Amino acid sequence: MQKRFHVYRILLTTGEWIEDVRIEGPLEYNFPGVAVSFMPVENRNGNTIVLNMFHIVKAELLEIEEEEE
Repeated sequence: MQKRFHVYRILLTTGEWIEDVRIEGPLEYNFPGVAVSFMPVENRNGNTIVLNMFHIVKAELLEIEEEEE
């Protein structure tokens, strides 16, 4: 079975763009409710970034990658 990673370019409320954020599954599936406000994600270099759902202004889907499990 293959895992699907969605790669995003995310705009924060600070005006900063975070490039190449890889998330397993669509972004909206990772924030199921207000109780989950922090989400650790990684960029293509493997660096972990913790996103807060209240700081995301816009997320542009760049591509969907598939990997074997």
